[in-house]
Amino acid sequence: MSNRRTEESVRRAFGNAAPNNLKEVMGKCEEQKGRVIILENTAKKKSGRVFSRVMAAAAALVLIVTGTYLYGANHSVASTVALDVNPSIELGVNKKEQVVLVTPKNEDGVKVIGDMKLKGSDLKVAVNAIIGSMLREGYISELANSILISVDSDDPIKGAEMQSRLSAEVKDMLDTGSFKGAVLSQTISNDPDTKRLAEQYGITEGKAQLIKQITENNAAHTFDELAGLSVNELNLIGESGSKSITNVTAEGAASDSAYIGEAKAKEIALAHAGAKAEEILGYEFEMDYEHGAMIYELEFDWNGREYEYDINANTGEILKYEGEPAENTKDGKKQENPKDNKKNEQQSADRGYIGEAKAKSAALSHAGLDNGSITEYECKLDREDGRMVYEIDFKCNGFEYEYEIDAVSGAVVKQDKDIDD
Repeated sequence: MSNRRTEESVRRAFGNAAPNNLKEVMGKCEEQKGRVIILENTAKKKSGRVFSRVMAAAAALVLIVTGTYLYGANHSVASTVALDVNPSIELGVNKKEQVVLVTPKNEDGVKVIGDMKLKGSDLKVAVNAIIGSMLREGYISELANSILISVDSDDPIKGAEMQSRLSAEVKDMLDTGSFKGAVLSQTISNDPDTKRLAEQYGITEGKAQLIKQITENNAAHTFDELAGLSVNELNLIGESGSKSITNVTAEGAASDSAYIGEAKAKEIALAHAGAKAEEILGYEFEMDYEHGAMIYELEFDWNGREYEYDINANTGEILKYEGEPAENTKDGKKQENPKDNKKNEQQSADRGYIGEAKAKSAALSHAGLDNGSITEYECKLDREDGRMVYEIDFKCNGFEYEYEIDAVSGAVVKQDKDIDD
């Protein structure tokens, strides 16, 4: 096909495809003139609906997160405050210092709390209520005036501030009565061993931390023997010790009004030794816990001898003594003062004990020896396995002898004989 024919065919095809009725088309346009035709963007409308849903979900999420945070802030424990006397109570508080948890740690603590509803109250109000209950129940009195306040907080600065504030508030409360209080306060260190001991003995971490420090200062004590003591007893032991208890703030002195007192204990020891107060030298005194009781430990020098006494702080009973009353030595042999020995024998009889002379006689009789043949003789009264005994030591013919004589019956409880090396 020639180029001319091809062009003609194309022209006819396009002419038939587009109708040639311009007048009709223009007429329809006139009819629609002035009518607004809205063209919707369906993609945009769909996008808007999605955006609205996303915003609603985000708002709900914000509400959930905010609600969870506020609930946690109001109900989660941010700090723990422990109050120990003999009753032991722990208070869990939130960041606003509102009580969210109350935990009595022993039966006395349960009694103190009673039917008080402390949850939701301010910490200060709760502490005041607990101290008031302890006073009413007689747990805090002029006979036992000590309380331990321990604060455990993740924020060291806030914990120290809370410790100081609570200590001052409690001290003010106790000092308004008929006696002065003694307040010990501390912050809790994060020590796994202290936590373990608290759980093992059913006490607060605060009390466990205090006892642990006392045992570290004095190796003669064990945690087990001190765990059952009241805070006032622990305070008396801590005050008397040669080493101060570190990291514990103390305000006021522990009361010893429940005991016979240092003056009476000193009088008993001097009377037993046959000494006068103005004659002794190197006098030392402290309160401690031994023989299952609170005791006074007294030491002094007199007449060339060193004396040590353990005296029951409640009863005045001499639980232990070392050193011989009114005794001098010459060539390793005992030179006795008959007048003072007669006095001490009478004191032993008054307590129901056989006395040193009979105890010594029982030991020598058992050993088959006489008084003139022994040297380096020593005797002391002590408590062993729940009974009072005379512990008697001496040497003879190259041997060392050790005896325990029952202080009441005079029976030989224990004896040992070794080569003197």
